[in-house]
Amino acid sequence: MTFIESGVSPPTVGFIISYSVLCAVALLCSVRACYIGRTRSHYRTLASARFLFPLVCLFIAIENAALAASGLFYEDKVEDNRFVQAIFALQATQVPLLLIVTFELTYLVHKRRSVNFCGMYFDEGRRVSKIITTPMKSFVLRNFIRMLAVFLLAMGIMGNFDLLGDVTQVDSLAGRAGWWALVQDPRGWSKKGHLLLSLLPSAVLVLCCFYFSFLLWRYGTESSMVVHSSILNPYFSPFFGTLALATGQLFPERWFPLTSNVGLLVFCITLLLLMSEVDKDMVAADDFAGFLTQVAAVGDKITVKHISQEGQPDKIKLSSGANGEDDSARQHDVEGARLALDGLQNIGQHTNQRFTEEEKREEVQLG
Repeated sequence: MTFIESGVSPPTVGFIISYSVLCAVALLCSVRACYIGRTRSHYRTLASARFLFPLVCLFIAIENAALAASGLFYEDKVEDNRFVQAIFALQATQVPLLLIVTFELTYLVHKRRSVNFCGMYFDEGRRVSKIITTPMKSFVLRNFIRMLAVFLLAMGIMGNFDLLGDVTQVDSLAGRAGWWALVQDPRGWSKKGHLLLSLLPSAVLVLCCFYFSFLLWRYGTESSMVVHSSILNPYFSPFFGTLALATGQLFPERWFPLTSNVGLLVFCITLLLLMSEVDKDMVAADDFAGFLTQVAAVGDKITVKHISQEGQPDKIKLSSGANGEDDSARQHDVEGARLALDGLQNIGQHTNQRFTEEEKREEVQLG
């Protein structure tokens, strides 16, 4: 985002305070994302959530810090200021990395719960290799997202460093104005290519994230382990983040640097909410798997046949006492049901205790 240009007035006090607040919030998001990626087992093998997402939040914090301090070097030319050039390079990576993070989170949710995703079929948290198209679709889709991210990175670098060759007057608005300035400019589209190029990466991210947010909402409505009472379940939060991201790209030159960063930060916050909700779903799935294991163990203790001393099987009678129900078998079934109920209660207590301990750890670390 070419937000620092020679001849542009330094930011006002209100803008400096706003950028400083955004910088602080972005730093908190980076710390939170790093903590979630480090402490949750299902994120430890997901490099995009463990490393890339905290880096994106850190880059947003650095960008807003530069915007707040831009009055110190607003008269410098971009070519003469290495710090500004570094900011431009970091800013160009934000959109591609967010695209990869959002896709990988959506892919992880569907894969772990064996829910179909973009024509791919999963079973027990793995791709179904018997369906020949599933591995091929997974390879094509994941590499397509990565190639698209590289393409968006190239577009961002070209727009930020004015690598188009023929620099026109509208280049001063590239990265510093949104779609409103593009539409209101009376000149032909051939002379607004640089401004359009600076806006396209975010537009591609918005379109992809709208689709991913729909898939996440469908998962939360139909397949989530945690049942939600409302159709607006927490998995729908990335939709509102994407909406904020799209809205921030609309404003004219004066407000665009602030609104675009606000929209980007709101989107990152909704991704953090999504990661927390995914964590709850994974914990519930693990607890349910443990419950099924306990039920299986109890079921092994409950026999439906008695082996007589002569070695001949004798079926237990399950009719009423008047028909001769075996008291010992009935007592055995009651004991098995009691053990199963105790297992359910232990699972609930274990889940509540686990979330309480995690919240206390987070309060201690953030404190």
